[in-house]
Formats: sequence, structure tokens, C-alpha cells
Amino acid sequence: MVQNKVILLDKEFHFGIGFLTELIENMGIDLIQIGEKIESGDVSIYRYLMYYSRLYSVKRKHEQADFDIYDIDELIDENGGVLGEFTQTFLKSFLQSLQKDVPVQDNKKKVTVKKK
Repeated sequence: MVQNKVILLDKEFHFGIGFLTELIENMGIDLIQIGEKIESGDVSIYRYLMYYSRLYSVKRKHEQADFDIYDIDELIDENGGVLGEFTQTFLKSFLQSLQKDVPVQDNKKKVTVKKK
């Protein structure tokens, strides 16, 4: 089962529509552009994914955030960098969350033979 959150290093990161809305509205980009950045290897997007995911997790509990984007940078750097297990586990969880509750589409095309 795909989760809406992941806990890494005792910190909760939340996914879903609320997180995506925060990310998209604050960065001024859309979901397609986020995907393109990930696919192209633009690792600068990781810090924002983590920041807004963590921020949304805190906000939804009606708590005050005690971190900023630079704390997220340090978290990444101190835990293996962008290719480290911490970042890669987060990224994998994020990508899996995008598939949650998405219906699987059968891509088989129906072929009909025209009778003469």
C-alpha cells in the first residue's frame, strides 16, 4: 500500500494534495515541471520537495515550523547528500505517493477486423 507520509530521521514528511498545493503555489511551477526536473536530474528540486513536504506535515498538525529551507539543505548534506539513502528513500516515497489511488488503465487497444 502506498503511504501519504514517510518518517525519516524521526521527521515526518507528508505527501498528498495539500503538500502539492503548497509546493506548486510557492514555487510557481506545475506538477509536470516538477517531474521534468526530477527526470532531468535537477537535484535542486529535492530541497523544495522535502521542505514543503515537511512544512505541510507540521502545518496539518497546527504546529509551528522550527526549520527553514537551509535546515533541509543541512539535513540532506549530513545524511549522504542527494545520492544518499535518506534523500533517495524520500524521493522514492514521494514518487510512489503520486500513484496512490490512481486507477490502473488497461492500455490494450481493441482490434476489429473489417469484414468484406
